[in-house]
Amino acid sequence: MTTSPDSRRRQLGILAVLVLLTETAPLELSLVYPAAHSLTESFGSSGADAVAGAVSLAAVVCIPLLGRIADVVGKKRVLLWSGAVFAVGSLLCATAGSLALLLLGRVLQGSVGGALAVAYAVVRDIFPRHRVPVALGIVSSGIGISGITAPFLGGALVDRYGYHGVFWFLFALSALVLPLAALALPVDRPSTGVPTAPRRRLDAVGALLLGLSAAVLIWSIGSAVRTGQPNPGVLVSLPVALLLSVAFWRRERGRSDPAVDLALLTAPAVRTTLLTAVLTTAGTSTVAYLLPQLLQTPRHAGLGFAFGLTGLAAAGWTFTSGLGSLAGGPVGGLLARRRGPRNAALAAQVLVAAGALGFATLPGQRGVVLLLALVFGVGTGLAYVALANLITDAVPDELAATGTALIAVANQLGAATGASALASVRTLHPVGSGDSLFAGTGYRLAFVLAAGVALLTLLTTLCMRHGRAPATGGAVTAHRNDLSVTPFMENGLTKETLT
Repeated sequence: MTTSPDSRRRQLGILAVLVLLTETAPLELSLVYPAAHSLTESFGSSGADAVAGAVSLAAVVCIPLLGRIADVVGKKRVLLWSGAVFAVGSLLCATAGSLALLLLGRVLQGSVGGALAVAYAVVRDIFPRHRVPVALGIVSSGIGISGITAPFLGGALVDRYGYHGVFWFLFALSALVLPLAALALPVDRPSTGVPTAPRRRLDAVGALLLGLSAAVLIWSIGSAVRTGQPNPGVLVSLPVALLLSVAFWRRERGRSDPAVDLALLTAPAVRTTLLTAVLTTAGTSTVAYLLPQLLQTPRHAGLGFAFGLTGLAAAGWTFTSGLGSLAGGPVGGLLARRRGPRNAALAAQVLVAAGALGFATLPGQRGVVLLLALVFGVGTGLAYVALANLITDAVPDELAATGTALIAVANQLGAATGASALASVRTLHPVGSGDSLFAGTGYRLAFVLAAGVALLTLLTTLCMRHGRAPATGGAVTAHRNDLSVTPFMENGLTKETLT
């Protein structure tokens, strides 16, 4: 079937709006990373780590609900309302004078964490199947755009206004994009041949249990790393995290209105994709969070390195990461369509590991840092689009937003783990009596750990049984009468067991 020029222009317009709208999700991380040094000076390294990780943990709670709401009441509504809550959180962060208020604003900002997942589902609704893999790559390229602009923009804002400046910008961006999205995005259409599903209650308690268990677990790991030993708080929090996880599983099992469809997790393709997402994002987030701090650390005896760059100058050393990520999105979409998303994921993990190991040497030449950032950025861009295609091919149409929400949960868990836990290993080598300067040994250890996580992810991906064939743009579901066997049937799942 051919597409008319008017239809193609409309699809391109929708893609442009989706890229702008979903920019808020990566920017709430990538803009704050250049502000980490400013936050550390105000609240110490533990406070800065909490600010960086809080938004991801809040997103873990919101994403399952957003996916469910999007499947029930409409994807456009979810995108607009989550964007509005994000704007409120950005305003609170911009005006906050205490760590408590800043963390509250970051929690509200977490509401937009599922926007990218819902945007993926919108693409799946609008575009012909053969164009979905590349369209997902274009939407994912927004991460690359933020990767290019965020270091320069964040550095300039922080140098002039401190960490408050980045939050004022995020508020202004959301105020500009939301009206455009309200005008451009189409009203959701029902899936052809699928009967209208009854409205279901939203399991807020289940989502809260999931988010709390993840938050407690990540906090306890970070605290143990920071102190170098299992302190009493950690010994108490680990059993609490386990109890919360068990409570979540017992509540969700067999429910007709779960926060997360546990039936989806019985499919091997879904489980392995989610594990890969957590590990991949944990490694990339660790590098992305620590690199600006390393470059902005003032010159000091005993550090083992000497950069002392301003925020804006540091951007001039790392902007190629954004360029690489921007290129990696569309290239990853084409690779997924032609060679399968698993191959795109494998390439991504090799590049991420190479970049992290390179940074572990603490190179002092700008050209070397630019090259390593480019390699790392391409790997990051490939990873996002590979994971998006892997999960898109693994779930049926009627659970599209719920399925892509699962990958968003996994990404946010990985981001929180990287910023709050893995990055904490640098604190094992402090310099001086404060909580803001750390020796080069600590940064080396953190980068090596990130590379190790990428290599572990590589092994996990090599064991994948799915994703080896070219991406199809969506799993064929059981309601289609033209095929008798579906990917879900092969994994022991049917439409009935999923709903």
